[in-house]
Amino acid sequence: MAEDERKVRAARNEAMFRGVNEQMRDVNEGFASITDMYAIVCECADVGCLDMLEMRRLDYLGVRANPRQFFVGRGHVLPDVERVVAEYDGYAVVEKVGDAGVVAEALEPAQD
Repeated sequence: MAEDERKVRAARNEAMFRGVNEQMRDVNEGFASITDMYAIVCECADVGCLDMLEMRRLDYLGVRANPRQFFVGRGHVLPDVERVVAEYDGYAVVEKVGDAGVVAEALEPAQD
C-alpha cells in the first residue's frame, strides 16, 4: 500500500509543477513570438527540484495535449510510474502509467 501511495504522491507532485508551468504560459507565449522557445520548471516528482527546461513552443503544446505526459530533466525519470516517450537535449517527455496516469488525468488543469 505504501508503494501505491508513493506513486500517487509522485503524480500529484508532477501535476502541481504542470500547473505552475501552465500559469507561466502567457509569459512564455510573449517570448515565443520572438524566440519560438518556452522556459518551464522541471515537472518531476521531486518538490525541491527547480531545474529549468527549454523547449520549442510546439513541443510544449504537443505534450500538453496529453494529460499523462510531463517534461522532466535528465535523470529525473521514475521508471515504476512513468515511461519515457521522447528524449531531447536536456530533458525527457514521460507518460504516467497505471494509477499514476489516472491521477495525472484527474488533476489536469482546465484549458482556457
